[in-house]
Amino acid sequence: MTSSPSEKGIGFGGLVSEAWRVVLASPVSSAILFLLTAGVCAFVLGTTGQTVQAEQSVLARIDDAGTRLITVTDSDGTARIPASAVDRIGRVSSVDWVIGVGTVQDGVNSAVGDGGNRIPVRDLWGALPDGFVVNGRVPRPGEGLIGNEAVGEAGLEGPLGSLDVEQGQVAIVGGFVAAPGLEFLSSGVIVRPDVDDRDALLRSVHVLASSASQVGVVTQSVLSVIGAADPLALGLQTSQVLADVRIAVAGQLGSFSRNLVLVALGVSLVLVGLVVYGSVTLRRQDFGRRRALGARRSDVVALVGAQSGLVALLGVSLGVVAGSLAVWRLTGQLPDVPFTLAVGALVLLAVLVASIPPALVAAFRDPVRVLRVP
Repeated sequence: MTSSPSEKGIGFGGLVSEAWRVVLASPVSSAILFLLTAGVCAFVLGTTGQTVQAEQSVLARIDDAGTRLITVTDSDGTARIPASAVDRIGRVSSVDWVIGVGTVQDGVNSAVGDGGNRIPVRDLWGALPDGFVVNGRVPRPGEGLIGNEAVGEAGLEGPLGSLDVEQGQVAIVGGFVAAPGLEFLSSGVIVRPDVDDRDALLRSVHVLASSASQVGVVTQSVLSVIGAADPLALGLQTSQVLADVRIAVAGQLGSFSRNLVLVALGVSLVLVGLVVYGSVTLRRQDFGRRRALGARRSDVVALVGAQSGLVALLGVSLGVVAGSLAVWRLTGQLPDVPFTLAVGALVLLAVLVASIPPALVAAFRDPVRVLRVP
């Protein structure tokens, strides 16, 4: 036994086709809904887009100051930080990277001899962090990289050669530009040490927390596993104040953006609801005929929602373009694609939600009473 069309309901293709015919048959209400949706989308994207760009700019400047960097130092050598601390700290959660810096030695260009300029040479324990730019091959144990700022000071023609140090010679196999927060290394040479040197001591340990909110927790973890012989002799430098400022700034700007979006969407919900209700009221006899011919209440709700969704989709498209251009003109940058898509989807969802009450009104009207009205 087959079901009648009324029992099956409207298929997706038929629903979209019928909704488009309704849109064309109601040009005034469709145009109002289109312009309203486009305006709301452009307003939300234009205003919050600027706020998001400003937030990213402010946070980037704070991050440039090293909000996540933690530095533990042994300035006079009495704390005795073992090189094995790098491995232990690297296993701490919420740590992006960790390096240990050994005692500074003086190095001179082997080709010049004792009369050459002396530059600092340091053992570097741990993998080079992200942000290091290396020009040359990866050094083997006992080989080094020279900072671009130190090439001329050492009297080298380029990042290749050798330096005389107290313990012999260090072959220079390349140059480097240090990662942010470690710029002091660029004035000298970093040497890859022998990992089997278990007696090696560090003069400083540099740790990057995965987020600003984790700086305090990571700092406590680092101090607990560093294994210094005299923990009281350790020096500690963190940017906890900057990290707290970063969290506060992000929270305030984010709260402002959310409140602005909520207000805009709240107003749009009311206006869209009124526009859709007016459209449904004008077409009450059309819906009455559909119900009298066997259309289900769910079909009427789906038709009203599809009509509003089609118009809103066109309005959101225009609003996204207009809002993005406004942000680009005011800030010089286009808003992020995920943020733009999220705003468009949110406005579209708001229109669909606002169309539900008028759709229910149309669906539950008595078709007999509606058709009696001239």
